[in-house]
Amino acid sequence: MALLLEHNSLIPALAVVALMIYLSKQRQQDSWLLLCGLPLALGYEWLASSLNLLAFKVSPFPLWLAVLWAALLLTINTSMHFLQKLPWYIAWGVCALFAPASYYAGMRFEVLNTELVLWQFWLVYGLGWASMFMAIIAINKRFLAAK
Repeated sequence: MALLLEHNSLIPALAVVALMIYLSKQRQQDSWLLLCGLPLALGYEWLASSLNLLAFKVSPFPLWLAVLWAALLLTINTSMHFLQKLPWYIAWGVCALFAPASYYAGMRFEVLNTELVLWQFWLVYGLGWASMFMAIIAINKRFLAAK
């Protein structure tokens, strides 16, 4: 939805995030996850943009991406919980391999671009993204999970 509608997706995407928080069985943990994870995720996006790994139409990145990140973080304790059960290096590999695909889709929809050759982007961005996301998962698992 965000790739197709870009800035017009803000209200529907915010409604989805609000619904995800409302329906959450671990609302407090998810709220803390957003507070801790969103700065890390958006910091990585800012860094990637600053290093010219990718470029959005709006610098450093559009607001809809922040909302998309919020929605992704809210899946860590539900549909992406399987990553927390895998050995860290396998979860890291899964993230490094598959995360750049969503950015590639963004490139195909012309909402972002990169000056790197696709395999270089996939390698560099995937390694950084996986490391950042695994840090968020580690924070969630170690400090935020109900004991």
